[in-house]
Amino acid sequence: MPELPEVETLRQALLPLVLNKTLIDLKFLRPDLRFPIPTKTLRREMMGEAIQSVTRLGKYLLLHNSNGAMLWHLGMSGRVVQRPTLQPVEKHTHAVFQFQPDTCLHFIDPRRFGSILWVPKDEGHPLLDHLGPDPFSEEATPELFKERARTCKGPIKGFLMNANRIAGIGNIYACEALFEARIHPKKPANKLSRPQWHKLLTEVRQVLRKSISAGGTTLRDFFTTDGTPGYFALELSVYGKEGQPCPGCGNPISRAVHTARSTFFCKKCQKR
Repeated sequence: MPELPEVETLRQALLPLVLNKTLIDLKFLRPDLRFPIPTKTLRREMMGEAIQSVTRLGKYLLLHNSNGAMLWHLGMSGRVVQRPTLQPVEKHTHAVFQFQPDTCLHFIDPRRFGSILWVPKDEGHPLLDHLGPDPFSEEATPELFKERARTCKGPIKGFLMNANRIAGIGNIYACEALFEARIHPKKPANKLSRPQWHKLLTEVRQVLRKSISAGGTTLRDFFTTDGTPGYFALELSVYGKEGQPCPGCGNPISRAVHTARSTFFCKKCQKR
């Protein structure tokens, strides 16, 4: 699944392609993905309008114009690629956008868990209204998360992956940040001290920055706009490395399954 670094990588790649460019054509090849696509609204609000900014909140991308913003979510397998024509080339191409003069972006999503929606200007949206702060926002502070976790007796890994508490941290980066902070993934969130929250938030940001710099994580379904995969998976410390030596102490990396998700950690470095 594309996570925050992949989405941020896509945001940065889109900027030179669409910023201050006018949308001159768009095609929808199906009426829905995870949710119905508001095709009439998008045509009315997007056509002939220039993109003023491209922002990200968690794993959501927002392409803003004077009327509002088109919201993209990549879901499980979505990607956006640049092609020389509006004509679909790949299977599972569900929408195509042409920006002046000749930039064509194809929204491809084999599993159809992605979303293409509309957010009116100065209004909220159900997918965004209850999101926690983005990890890179000024609002995201150790003090805020310690307070939010005050009554949370569940594992800290689950807290990190709850988008209503903090937006955009998926399984890979939760495992990596907890390892770098030397915090056991099952430690109750309300038991973290203020210094631990400070260390954890620092490592969350560091891990995400490294991944963004490297172009995202190498996942089967993730590609950048030019069709090339990300490469951060080569630098992961614990994720997917069950049985391999821990980079911190040399002990074998452990794997546990919680809520159908694999958690990778070091029993010695991350004492419970």
